[in-house]
Amino acid sequence: MVARLVHSAGHPSPFSISRDDKMRIALTGATGFLGRHLIDELAPKHDLQAWHRGEKPPAAEAPVLWIMGQLGDATSTEALLRGVDAVIHSGLHRVGESFLASGDDPIDYWNRNATGSLRLLEAARKANVKRFVFVSSGAVHDDVLPGHPLDETHPARPNTLYGAYKASVETLVHHYGNSGEMSCVSVRPTSIYGIANPIEQSKWFDLARAVANGDSVSATGGSKCVHARDVAKACNLLLTTDAKISGEAFNCCDQMISDYRVATIAKEISGSSATINGPEKTAKNAIVTDKLEGLGMKFGGETLLRQTIKTLLAD
Repeated sequence: MVARLVHSAGHPSPFSISRDDKMRIALTGATGFLGRHLIDELAPKHDLQAWHRGEKPPAAEAPVLWIMGQLGDATSTEALLRGVDAVIHSGLHRVGESFLASGDDPIDYWNRNATGSLRLLEAARKANVKRFVFVSSGAVHDDVLPGHPLDETHPARPNTLYGAYKASVETLVHHYGNSGEMSCVSVRPTSIYGIANPIEQSKWFDLARAVANGDSVSATGGSKCVHARDVAKACNLLLTTDAKISGEAFNCCDQMISDYRVATIAKEISGSSATINGPEKTAKNAIVTDKLEGLGMKFGGETLLRQTIKTLLAD
């Protein structure tokens, strides 16, 4: 069954899609950490097709139509978008281990990511895609204005090329979203945590294991976080809501999580005698998520955090 467009009284969006109907969704970034959670969230409800870069498609438990390709390639973009109702764009051309790294050639980085995203948006419009979700980042808010709430009205003030790329594509999403031809939105996750594959690459893995071993640890860091599962839930919500949201951006943050708190929970779960040295880091500015929660988003909170740390400690 293909997606059925719904004209909802009180929310007059021509691109609303019934929650009960199956969509065909194209994914970029599906082979990455967040991508695996997107597949887990969406595959039981929808048909998926996604890019991969290697010679062979990655092994996945969920059924996915894998297509070799990447941002900026016209032929593989056409193949990725063929017959789809919606797109979730979480792909990134990375340079180095850190997703924040832009390498020694900022022009190439920009062309691959920012211009590549523009090409994807334009191709989606021409392919009559109904909905487009761009996975942006809290990195658009490196500099926070004093006295200004950190909500979606706060000006984008990034300090990295990565943040500048995300902020710039958000303006393109706003443009396409207000064109009347395609519903486009941006979602801004903060630092994403969860269980990686392999597990040793998970956020806090070394810290949690050191605590469980009874070591003395320094736990002074921390960041505003959201679980990858919650980001995937937010993307699905933005694809299926009946609300008129085209052109909008949505903050996606669960809570401030300090290393001290993670270590304390790990000590409690493991029953170790580890010494945890602080001080505990706190957030200077709270990220406002009322807009996303107003659509029905519920974050995993303390329960999901504890489940994750327990998994990190499992043999």
